[in-house]
Amino acid sequence: MENELAELILTFNQFLEKIRFVSSGTEAVMSAIRLARAYTGRNKILKFEGCYHGHSDSLLVKAGSGLVTFGNTSSAGVPESFVNETIVVDLNNREAVEQAFETFKNQIACVIIEPVPANNGLLLQDKEFLLFLRDICTQNGTLLLFDEVISGFRLCFCGAAGYYSIKPDIVTYGKIIGGGLPVGAYGASKEIMSRVSPDGPMYQAGTLSGNPVAMAAGIAQLTACLRPGFYDELAEKTNYLIERIKHLASQSTIKFKIFSIGSIFWIAFTQDNTIKSAAAIDPDSMKYFRKLHAFLLGRGIYLGPSGYEVGFVSEAHTYEQLDLTATAFADGLMSLNNDDI
Repeated sequence: MENELAELILTFNQFLEKIRFVSSGTEAVMSAIRLARAYTGRNKILKFEGCYHGHSDSLLVKAGSGLVTFGNTSSAGVPESFVNETIVVDLNNREAVEQAFETFKNQIACVIIEPVPANNGLLLQDKEFLLFLRDICTQNGTLLLFDEVISGFRLCFCGAAGYYSIKPDIVTYGKIIGGGLPVGAYGASKEIMSRVSPDGPMYQAGTLSGNPVAMAAGIAQLTACLRPGFYDELAEKTNYLIERIKHLASQSTIKFKIFSIGSIFWIAFTQDNTIKSAAAIDPDSMKYFRKLHAFLLGRGIYLGPSGYEVGFVSEAHTYEQLDLTATAFADGLMSLNNDDI
């Protein structure tokens, strides 16, 4: 079943030639980082503030996800020596990336990014910025690592790489490829993957990696994703939900924006039309989200418990359910005012 799921992914993904299964997204990214270091012979990695790549030591540096919710930028128990190998710059900042490559010339093994940053709000990047990362990595012999644990199979079958038509050197996946069961995977070209044991010197193994239950669920899930029109319908449903919310809550006194891509959406209490970096999110705006979250729970709508979390529309959602959700959202937004926050 491991081979069957791998064949299913590789047959319809032009960016990968080999794939290796693990048991979580964290494991996938941890292994991909090790692979980048093994392939390049370099130690440092460059990541972006607010992007979350799992809870391995070297990546819990100015991360997003739950760390932002609790006001932390790192984690206890991470040695300073690990932190020193991780370079952190702001998203959407070409100058900072260029400076990092100049300062640490020939030392950066990989640049890791969520091509659709979705763990610290939905910080949509311009395609030009992702292309810039592709070019500067190529110029410097650095690998470009797309962490698609969230974006993979949500925008299209080939994830953000396919959506933007940008070829990363390594890709990580999780979540969807196990149909809801614990899973992760990392993949690359045959040349890069040849460094992984038993073909090469980079060791990675796991008793439950590629376990048959998760593989069977993944085969069923990804077969469904390959149905003609699957992703068009998902995007249509998501757009329908967003437009209904905006229409019904058009008289709200609280300013809000809903950002989306594919089946992913995020509500932000802001007047800005674009939010491309973690620093652009006003922490004080979370007071509105907390009240909205409580209101929606009372109406039977469950969002992630943090205002930095994104939402997803699934194929299982009906338009009747989307209408109920939009009405509840709008009522919640209309109920907000500055006096009772």
